[in-house]
Amino acid sequence: MAHECAEIEQDFRVTFPGPFEHHDVVVDGWRVPFLQAHMAAEDRVSLVIDRRLATELSVEEAERVVPFVAHAISVALGYTCHPKGDREPLHKPQPRPVRSVGVMFPTGEASER
Repeated sequence: MAHECAEIEQDFRVTFPGPFEHHDVVVDGWRVPFLQAHMAAEDRVSLVIDRRLATELSVEEAERVVPFVAHAISVALGYTCHPKGDREPLHKPQPRPVRSVGVMFPTGEASER
């Protein structure tokens, strides 16, 4: 069934698909960014990372896996870990990665460090 504004949306560059239904994922009182949940069944949950990668887990499995995923996402965003309780997240940018294989030096020599 077409939405009542379908004709209008075709005339614009910006569209508003949806509505979509998902659940936010919260660990220790803090929402986990880039992580959504869809209830697959009463005891199953589908987790979607960055709207691209998904897996279905039991609720018990999710209880063990989601805190790890929350920490991994937080570290990838430059935080030391996913926050706990009332403590604000601690943002400490990590050292910039440095490529060590096949680096070209100004002399034109390649390094195999």
